Amino acid sequence: MATVSDRLLSRLLGPPGRLRLRVSQTLLGVPALGLMQLILLIDLWQGRAAPGPVAWFLGVSLAGCVAFYGLVRTGWSESLSREPSLSGPQMAFAMGCVLWAYGLAGPSRFAFLPLMPLIVVFGVFALRPRAVHTLAVLAVLGMGGVMAARVLGGDPLLPEAAAWTFQVASLASISVLSRRMARMRQVLQAQRTDLREALEQIRLLATRDGLTGLLNRRAMVERLQALTARHPGRPLTLALADLDRFKQVNDEHGHAAGDRVLQRFAHLAERLLGSDVLVARWGGEEFLLAFDGIDEPLARNLVDQLRQALRQGPLDGLPPGVRIDFSAGVASCHGPADLEQAIERADQAMYRSKVAGRGRTSRAEPSTVGASVHPGPVDSRRDPAGEPAQALATP
Repeated sequence: MATVSDRLLSRLLGPPGRLRLRVSQTLLGVPALGLMQLILLIDLWQGRAAPGPVAWFLGVSLAGCVAFYGLVRTGWSESLSREPSLSGPQMAFAMGCVLWAYGLAGPSRFAFLPLMPLIVVFGVFALRPRAVHTLAVLAVLGMGGVMAARVLGGDPLLPEAAAWTFQVASLASISVLSRRMARMRQVLQAQRTDLREALEQIRLLATRDGLTGLLNRRAMVERLQALTARHPGRPLTLALADLDRFKQVNDEHGHAAGDRVLQRFAHLAERLLGSDVLVARWGGEEFLLAFDGIDEPLARNLVDQLRQALRQGPLDGLPPGVRIDFSAGVASCHGPADLEQAIERADQAMYRSKVAGRGRTSRAEPSTVGASVHPGPVDSRRDPAGEPAQALATP
């Protein structure tokens, strides 16, 4: 439960997040403004400053702070500038206040000297180096003009010249620092980009098959678990496809030709079935297809369309007339608890397609649920997951 202080803080600074950060940055200048106003009031009390100009300064400086706070706190600054914190305008206003206060104050005006470099330092973190350099030049010229006016009004030259020299040295150093920090930010940005690309590459290596670009077995299982948990009542049909006599392709035409066959299947599956169907290289020359929101009859029809496309397409590295085919088994999945058994049912249905002569799709039978023994000897077809592919098509 929020305390009274938390509620007051939220009203003053806004909710936690970027808005509160911007409002907090806007209020950072309030103590410096209060210091200038206090020094001017002391000078006024001691008779070293004129009441009218001081009153104008107090009113304008306070009104400016309130205006900037209101623009940032209400979020209007987001529609007024590409930089919602209004850092540039706020710093220009603060520099104007320092110059004005320096011109009004008595001997205590030298206390304002550190404020100008401090304002420009904030720009190092919020503005581009060119903008910081511009502010520094304006600060040097503005302070020089105010100091020259005071000298012409009768103030000693040496203290003003020394103070101006201090401003020039400080602001020049800050300008150089801003350029160096900009280069550091560029280096850090490049490193962050490289890191993001490396992490993306690691993610792809962890979730994608290196040869076909499809999901690998582990990633497919994770996607299916999340899918069935998120939509337990929606139809989900699984199809396990195994390329027929793929070992013969490898033995007679080489593994490079076999790799192209696998890539061809992956390309056709993704292009014909679309992004709504998950396709994974399940192991060797086996592929698992997940039809989300598609019932079993329609899924079988889509698998048959994929088979026809694979049969008709010529393949580089294979003699003319050689056609690639696959056997498949299709099973419905009834929720998260049925996922492993549905894959097993699809696997057994695919074996029945092999036994029946290959190049066909079989529907999983309810009686096969939980069976662990494959019926009869069939075509050599499956390698351990991750091993080079083996077993596909005939002329």
